[in-house]
Amino acid sequence: MPALSMTQATRRLEAHQVDPVYILFGEETYLQQEYLTALTDRILEGAARDFNYDVLYADNDDLAEALSLARTLPMMAPHRVVVFHGIQQLRKADLQHLIDYANDPSETTALFCCSTDSDANKLPPALRQKAMGIACKRLQGSQLQQWVKRTVTQHGAEITGEAVTGLLQEHDNDLQMLTRELDKLITYAGEGGAITLADVQTVSSASRHHSLFALSDALGSRQVSQALTMVDRLLQQGEPPLVVLSMIIRHLRLLWSVKQLSRQRQDIGGMAKTLGLPQQVCRQLAGHSRQVSTNQLQRLYGAAVDADLAFKTSNKPPQAILEGLIFALCTEYET
Repeated sequence: MPALSMTQATRRLEAHQVDPVYILFGEETYLQQEYLTALTDRILEGAARDFNYDVLYADNDDLAEALSLARTLPMMAPHRVVVFHGIQQLRKADLQHLIDYANDPSETTALFCCSTDSDANKLPPALRQKAMGIACKRLQGSQLQQWVKRTVTQHGAEITGEAVTGLLQEHDNDLQMLTRELDKLITYAGEGGAITLADVQTVSSASRHHSLFALSDALGSRQVSQALTMVDRLLQQGEPPLVVLSMIIRHLRLLWSVKQLSRQRQDIGGMAKTLGLPQQVCRQLAGHSRQVSTNQLQRLYGAAVDADLAFKTSNKPPQAILEGLIFALCTEYET
C-alpha cells in the first residue's frame, strides 16, 4: 500500500490528484477525524455537501451501501466523498467486495476506509496495493510537539517551546484532552497572543482546582454520577489515584472540622479564618455537614481507610476502588 503522510496527501490534492481509495489506519481516532475533515474540506471545496458527502459505520451500515454510494456520480461537483468507519470489523467476503471496488473504482469518488487497527499489514495485500494509506498512530516526541504547535497556529495564536514541553509534561498524548487544554490556553492568552510556560502552569492549576472543588461538592450533595465524572476527569488529567483518594479523605476531614466548629457556635467567617478557606467553601461544607451525623462520618472515614488498604494489598484496578468508595460515601450520606 503506497503510504502517504498527511502533508503528502494534502499536496496531492493541491495538485488536483484525488485518489479513489484511501485507508486511514491507526488507534488515534481523533487524528483520523482531524485528517478526514481536512481532506474532505479540500476535496469538496465549493461543493454542496448534502448531495456529495456520506458517512457510514460498520456497526450499523452495510459495506454494500457504502460502495453503492461510491459508484454514484457527484451532484454539480467534480467529486463526492464517502467515508466508511470500521473496516477492521469486516468479514473476508465483505473485504473481497471492497477489493473488487478498488480494482475498478469510481474516478469521481474519494472513498475513505477507516480502521482502528495500527497494523495495516492485516489488510489483504490486494487491497493494500490499490489504496493510499495514511497512518493515524498515536503521536510521540517531535511529532506530538509539532501537532501542538500546528494546532495553536491554526487558531491564530503562538506557543513557546517551553510551553509545549510543560503542557506535554502535564498531559499524556491523548489528542482529545490536549485539544481541550489548548482551547483553554488560547482563550486565556487572547486572540493573537503567545502562550507561555507560565500560562500553562496557571491554566492547568486552575483546571485541577476546579475539578477538586467539583468532586468535593458532588460528594457533599450525594451526586453519584457527578462525583464519578469528576474522579474520571481527575484521573484523565494525570492525577495519581492515591492523590485522588487523599482529596476525598481531606473532604471528610473538613466536614468533621466544620461540624466541630459548628458545635462551638462559630459562624462562617470564623470557620473560614480557622480553616484558611474561602467563606463560600465553608458555607457549602457547613450545609453538607448537617446532612451527616458524627457516627456516619466515622464510618465514611473507615471506608476511605479500607480503600487505601485495597490500593496497597489488592489487584483491583485503582479506578474501580475509587468508584466503589464513591458509591459507599454517597449511600452512607443517604442513610
